[in-house]
Amino acid sequence: MEKKWTKLTRKLEALLRLKTFPVAIKLLEDENEMAKNKWLRRPENKVTLCQLITLVRTFDWTVGATAADLAFPMCASIVGLAELPVEIKDGTFRHLVWCKTKEEGRKYEEAIPRIPPGKYQAIMMAPLVYHPFEPDLGLIYANPAQMILLINALQFENYERFQFFCVGESSCADAIAQGYLSQKPSLTIPCYGERRYGYAQDDELVMALPPSYLEKAGQNLEELYARGIQYPISYAGAQIDPLPAMPLSYQKIFKGESVADLTIPRRKITRWE
Repeated sequence: MEKKWTKLTRKLEALLRLKTFPVAIKLLEDENEMAKNKWLRRPENKVTLCQLITLVRTFDWTVGATAADLAFPMCASIVGLAELPVEIKDGTFRHLVWCKTKEEGRKYEEAIPRIPPGKYQAIMMAPLVYHPFEPDLGLIYANPAQMILLINALQFENYERFQFFCVGESSCADAIAQGYLSQKPSLTIPCYGERRYGYAQDDELVMALPPSYLEKAGQNLEELYARGIQYPISYAGAQIDPLPAMPLSYQKIFKGESVADLTIPRRKITRWE
């Protein structure tokens, strides 16, 4: 029997035409749990969190790390593997580059969401498509057009207006930590560091999704696709009358006609099954 995350991920990849693997993230209370995964690779040198993510989503690797493997204490603190050192917490570090004053640097650090330290010893990541473990979060990298369709799918039922955040130079916090703490979808813009070390591209955004929202996204993307909402988004043209390019139901509404007798057009798609 095929595992649920495998089928769901194939559906997400097909409907959104993603360039890189959706990433499954698992936080471990016991670092020895990493040894039970025969595919897992530990870093041979110091790495950043965004470098590990890149190895998963582009190299197809399964990776794991402790605070000792991470190059900077900021990375470890964001995912709850370590306390933040005083010289970072007090604004000294941010003042060196990112803020005009040390006080502004302190405000910056206080604004960054972090998973509280003490519970977790390690982080493990793998392509979600293999159903490597039950994830705490999934990460999806996509362009803005793909992301808005993903958001449309999340809003298709049980509608909610989403709020997203950007602290600046810490996109892993705005995605991973914010998503973990809020248990809501968390979209953000890859930061300078993630572009320099994690190779995030100019057209990419990143969204963290708790497991329940991953399932919802897959189910509702399929529903929207069946109604003609798909990626890539087709162009109607900037100089035409837009009405003829709209669905028949829209045309009738805007013409003041009744839509009571209309059924929602649907098509069945099975290529990811």
